[in-house]
Amino acid sequence: MSFSSFGEVTSYLDSFSYMQTSTPGLLREARLERMSLLLDALSHPEESFKAVHIAGSKGKGSTCCYLSALLTASGHRTGLYLSPHLCDYRERFSLNGTFFDDSLLISIADRLEKTVRNFSLPPEYGQEKPSTFELYTAYAYMLFKAAGCEYAVIETGLGGRLDATNTLDPIASIITPIELEHTSVLGSTIEKIATEKSKIIKKNRPVFLSMLKMDAMQVMKKEAEKQNSVLYSLSDELMSLRTDTRECGEVCTFSFADGYEASLVLSMHGEVQAENAALALLAARKLGFYVKGESEKALEKAALPGRFEMHSYRGKPVVMDVCHTKVSTLHTVSSFTALYPQRNSNACIFAAIDGKDIEGMLSIILPAFRKVVISKPDSFRKSDSRKIYEKALAMKSDDNIVVYEEECRSALDEAVSDSSAVLIAGSFYLASRFGGILEC
Repeated sequence: MSFSSFGEVTSYLDSFSYMQTSTPGLLREARLERMSLLLDALSHPEESFKAVHIAGSKGKGSTCCYLSALLTASGHRTGLYLSPHLCDYRERFSLNGTFFDDSLLISIADRLEKTVRNFSLPPEYGQEKPSTFELYTAYAYMLFKAAGCEYAVIETGLGGRLDATNTLDPIASIITPIELEHTSVLGSTIEKIATEKSKIIKKNRPVFLSMLKMDAMQVMKKEAEKQNSVLYSLSDELMSLRTDTRECGEVCTFSFADGYEASLVLSMHGEVQAENAALALLAARKLGFYVKGESEKALEKAALPGRFEMHSYRGKPVVMDVCHTKVSTLHTVSSFTALYPQRNSNACIFAAIDGKDIEGMLSIILPAFRKVVISKPDSFRKSDSRKIYEKALAMKSDDNIVVYEEECRSALDEAVSDSSAVLIAGSFYLASRFGGILEC
């Protein structure tokens, strides 16, 4: 088999999404063994670069982007692996902030397919062929090796302990804020979820922590001590952080304990981006990737799709932001209302996948918007959008208007019909549906 286009490559990789293992949970519990065997068959491309591994409930994609930009600005050839994508599969793997050439994407896929064709996993590890996420992860590593990357910034997919990326031996780990998410898989408490994510901390390798809740911080400190890992926390290192969401960008000022200060205008809007940028900056400075002046410029230019993107639809401002926890929704709504404070003339389009704190997110959205349009993420991830609509109806106040519009253009039309500004908030898989309409 030989691929003739990148579209054929993604269709092939996605075709491994729906295979089922005969033993429930076996595929997940055997994740690391499965990935290790696949990497064995590929001669371990991940050993060709130095990796920084990032986990968390929110902000990990943006933090990855910022750190990748800092590494590139310091003169290093840097790969970046993210998931999922918003508009283009190539968002998942990039080189120094740009997409790989299609010729390389196709040639590496040919090599991967040849290996997979003759590769089978033992029956005790579940399905005999790798999963889609395992294949995308291996594919990214192969691309980074072929491109001669010195470093790669790797985002976990789900959790940390059993994530396919946790076969890496990184030079450092980074943990972003932790909230209730994927509770059916990761656990029903912050402590349990933090425990899953703490397992990316590796022996004798530093770990960098965002501003975590106390129960999550205790878990991280315990794991860092167990692994003899030097721990750096924004709570200790950052003396002050001021941020203001404006149309020109996120205007923020940092002051660190060692005397370093910076004033930046980040391209990625939203008050959470200031903390994400500060975390990436802390890691870069401690790891020796900071270049005065150049690092600050790199942070200001860094951008990812779906992070408080500002658009216009039928003459109305539309902001699209990926937020899938209660706290991230609070930050998103706070940033949005800083720009558009007229609550009675604003609307929000919302959807989320199963396993999220739906009630918590709705408790933030409903008081902040007169109209809330419940829509549906794409079909790739499970979501009971009708149940979310019913919950929103039960929670709404007398002056709320709550409607259901499954189709995205209809949802946008409904939202802007009698509103002055619109927020599209919630699942990554919701934002991806609006890409074509809003020219992602």
